[in-house]
Amino acid sequence: MLDKIKKSVSDVLSGGKRQSDSGPQAGAVTEKRVKASSAGDSGTDAADGPESNLYECPSCDSVFVAIDKETCSSCRTSVEKIE
Repeated sequence: MLDKIKKSVSDVLSGGKRQSDSGPQAGAVTEKRVKASSAGDSGTDAADGPESNLYECPSCDSVFVAIDKETCSSCRTSVEKIE
């Protein structure tokens, strides 16, 4: 599971250039998030923004990077914050 989390975070940090194991849809979502993040970039340091967290869905093993997340986007199960 830790390898999957590392791969997901690495994919987000690389700008969605790699295809994840979750298929093309997951890569497209990551790419859209990166584009949205880049479009809103005002040149401020990332440390000035809100802190994001990792969340895991115990039902389908999806991993999310978000500021606040309560339910899985895929299966609508409650997610757990990864400490």
